[in-house]
Amino acid sequence: MGTGKWQENVRRRPIGSLVEGPLQRDDRKWPHSANLENMDRQDTEHEYWFEKAFVADYLEVYPARTVESARNEALAALKWLSPAPGQKLLDLCCGAGRHSFWLQESQCQLYGVDLSKDLLTEARRHLSEDVSLSRADMRDLPFEQDFFDHVMMFFTSFGYFAGDEENRRVLAEVARVCSPGGLFLLDLPDRATTIEQLIPSSERRVGDRTIREERSMTADKMRVEKTVTITGPGENRNYTESVRLFSREEIETLLQASGWESKFCYGDWDGNGHEAGISSRMIFVSSRVGGNS
Repeated sequence: MGTGKWQENVRRRPIGSLVEGPLQRDDRKWPHSANLENMDRQDTEHEYWFEKAFVADYLEVYPARTVESARNEALAALKWLSPAPGQKLLDLCCGAGRHSFWLQESQCQLYGVDLSKDLLTEARRHLSEDVSLSRADMRDLPFEQDFFDHVMMFFTSFGYFAGDEENRRVLAEVARVCSPGGLFLLDLPDRATTIEQLIPSSERRVGDRTIREERSMTADKMRVEKTVTITGPGENRNYTESVRLFSREEIETLLQASGWESKFCYGDWDGNGHEAGISSRMIFVSSRVGGNS
């Protein structure tokens, strides 16, 4: 995909505004669920919080989460993983594809997976036709063993489930689809910094909507919860996000138990080392056990 005038225009715009007019969909790019209308969850007994949060208006609620804001993160990931041309990369929990937009320039075979049909539809609108997109649960990926050379999970896409066994299952599933010696980048918030800098509440206007966010820690300080209330003309809805906060040691233990060897832990996207309570992020680069990387 070229990087001409069109790319310069989208850098300053939210992903939700990238395409005007009707969606042009190529069902061949949804290899495991070709018909979008048939991509609804079969298990309706439980509904997770992220199924309520990551819907069509997500990009309007968070207009600052743009393609341009993901540029440095995606380029740093490519630098640290150093994929060779033609290798297979997975952007797991790719959302609307703001990181994939930059990863697709790597000359690799790029795949994106997310559970949100709405966000994947947005991603399909502005990514190259060479990027394959699939809708799937991160605990049960629709790929063969050792399919990918490297895997990336950006922007706190881990820790969504209530129990650590389910979270560990995610890491084990990523290990299953990544070839031995392949690298896995996992981007998480620093636990101590998040607790110290937590803003209890905030309110802002987005168009004709009011977005109010109320944040708190659970009593055991293990999860951060955010209640989002959206009000506007004819609209009043809310949902609660809940994300597990891990220490560096906890993540390294989970990685090791799931077939990974932690190689580096960066504290930011500039490549500085991680320091608990000082760094904003914990960005792990781990190697799939069984290889020489």
